[in-house]
Amino acid sequence: MTSATGAWRSAVDMAPEVHGGCAPLAHIKPLSILIADDYEANRLMLRAQLEQLGYRADAVANGEEVLRALRARSYDVILLDIGMPVMSGLETARRIRGSSPRPQPFIVAVTAGTSSREREQTVRAGIDAFAPKPLALDTLAAVLDAAYARQVGNAKESSHEALAADSPGVDLGPLRSRLGPGAETVLRRVIPAYLRELPGREVRLRAAFDARDPEAIARLCHGLKGASRAVGAAELADTCDRLEQGAYAGTLPDINELRALLDLARGAGIELQRELDSLDI
Repeated sequence: MTSATGAWRSAVDMAPEVHGGCAPLAHIKPLSILIADDYEANRLMLRAQLEQLGYRADAVANGEEVLRALRARSYDVILLDIGMPVMSGLETARRIRGSSPRPQPFIVAVTAGTSSREREQTVRAGIDAFAPKPLALDTLAAVLDAAYARQVGNAKESSHEALAADSPGVDLGPLRSRLGPGAETVLRRVIPAYLRELPGREVRLRAAFDARDPEAIARLCHGLKGASRAVGAAELADTCDRLEQGAYAGTLPDINELRALLDLARGAGIELQRELDSLDI
């Protein structure tokens, strides 16, 4: 599996491209997509949204049909309803993850349920991202952006250089000091894990922002803060701390604060990928 971040863009930044006159997202980041939902209206809605982004998708009505579709061809992304009859989305995801090592799809739980228990169940089932219904177009674009980064591995695209000027500093020096002689070996494991998690963290932060959920925003900022401090992304961690404390006090971030946070995360991901690349030279 290739790097999960690359030129990591937020759903907020994607919005002008989605709604404006630029090239559809599918022309820039092609993906094969399968929709799984037992309600035809939901399948039609998702197909219509995907078409606005330039994608054509196949669609099925339950988990068994998903598994049959995967035996016929591979898909980069599966937009998976959780509460389907015949075979639930959770069981479907578990079956996919337990299948042969052919390229694994990026699985997105698309569900009306938003409880922490349901989110934990999706993680345990091997699902990559959680998208609450009704799915906003910019959230869908962010999910597909994360899927493309995971499946295609665009971490080494030339767009890194265009973003470098405003990337936050990442200092691995203290981490190397704490780890001692085995630092390089540990960094080769820790940095990829951090990068793999970034796209999903963005999707969840955007969903919490859209839901105006201060508790979720605080919890997500807390998790990103700790992970970022661990890899030396101090500026990102400090920003997360500020937004976390504000959210716990009932103050929600505005759109500019969210954009700034996601830009810092993108920049940290780019710099960490460069550090990782340098370890392999």
